[in-house]
Amino acid sequence: MKIATLANASVGHTARWVEFFRERGHDVRVWSLEPGPPGLDAQPLPVLPLPGALRYPLAVPALARALDAFAPDLVDAHYVPNYGLMGALAGRHPLAVSPWGSDLLLAGGRDSFQRARARWVLTRADLVVADAENLGAAARALGARPERLKVLPWGIDLDRFRARPDREPGLLLSTRMHEPVYGMDTLIDAVAPVLAARTDARLVVVGDGSLRARLERQATARLPAGRFQFTGRVGPDEMAGWLARAELFLSASHSDSTSVSLLEAMASGATPVVSDIPGNREWVSEGEGARLFPPGDAAGLTRAVERALADPAWREAARTRNRAVVENRADRARNMARVEGWFAALARGEAP
Repeated sequence: MKIATLANASVGHTARWVEFFRERGHDVRVWSLEPGPPGLDAQPLPVLPLPGALRYPLAVPALARALDAFAPDLVDAHYVPNYGLMGALAGRHPLAVSPWGSDLLLAGGRDSFQRARARWVLTRADLVVADAENLGAAARALGARPERLKVLPWGIDLDRFRARPDREPGLLLSTRMHEPVYGMDTLIDAVAPVLAARTDARLVVVGDGSLRARLERQATARLPAGRFQFTGRVGPDEMAGWLARAELFLSASHSDSTSVSLLEAMASGATPVVSDIPGNREWVSEGEGARLFPPGDAAGLTRAVERALADPAWREAARTRNRAVVENRADRARNMARVEGWFAALARGEAP
């Protein structure tokens, strides 16, 4: 198939998605306003110094010309308000749209304009792929036709993300981006009393984002010197190494669909301590694979971390349970092959 992917080229989700289809022999070209890594070979679109609500639609004429020249069998657009909108405005079919979570769970419900925009895009899609039940429900509420909606987690590379024997006791790991939705300030406040009480504990924060400088200042003020580390962005193999070493995986996200970070932790044996939100509860529950706490509750997160660290037998049972869950439901190769089948059906003019 010839697949035209419209997505933010700087985001790891885009690269993983595109790499799968290229490895399967499809001709995949990527168009993006954001520059991506060299290997992705994303085609640039014009970027005007305007707000996003205008910047993306105004790039559509250039995109439409590029799509006419490429003549794809399918347009594959990611994130509803920007690239989903561009795909719908370009007018080519079949059109597959994949929401990523906050575009519908948060932005889709903020005001009437954003809801109308999401509805306009979703009703024009020939296929909507949501990675969690809560995201699928949001898509249906915003107009996605049930017969065109598929709910399936993208999954993870189970060979790369797996447990190893050299786990580091007391290593607390966060792999979330440094953006407001992920509650990183709550996480740092919550870890402070744990590190004060346990001299063997340390915090490693993997990732980057707009709040990084502020979070580093907060950590410097709240955490013991030499007991925390900000690594910045890392490659997938280094990420897998950190997760395989970590005792606990921490996430204080206020909203999520299926968190790839959570699935990677579950596969790697880093026991999750995560916020009690619907997206996480599709994979774990309190005492069943994880310890949960209310979003934004630093004291609750502290208690959850202390409970998890105090019970090695429970952690071992959680690791075994979590690995079985992801092997059953989150095998990237198997799940993405299903998406490939849906795309192929659309390209043949059939319903997926």
